[in-house]
Amino acid sequence: MSERETRQCHVERTVGDVSSTEALTHGIVAAVADATDTPVSELETSLYDVVEPDALSAVLASSASSRVSFTYGGCMVSVAGGGTVRVDPDPALDGCAGGASTSLTNS
Repeated sequence: MSERETRQCHVERTVGDVSSTEALTHGIVAAVADATDTPVSELETSLYDVVEPDALSAVLASSASSRVSFTYGGCMVSVAGGGTVRVDPDPALDGCAGGASTSLTNS
């Protein structure tokens, strides 16, 4: 097994302003890069191929209780309206098409 397959930790970051598409995108990409021990420039899929960042930002900014989850870079990414980005590396997702699973919760 490779190191990536055995890694069990997650990464959490806080994005100060989820209404800022740039800040949100940077926070997600950096968290996935950290969780997978991959330089940002070497991530195989662009976040823009998985989710529409402007729409994501708009949904999250609409309510602090909003939560959006999707797969990206072989990880499950969950972003809360309060700005918390949680990335869980999941070997079962490795090779999975980015965005294959998306969920939205808005309470």
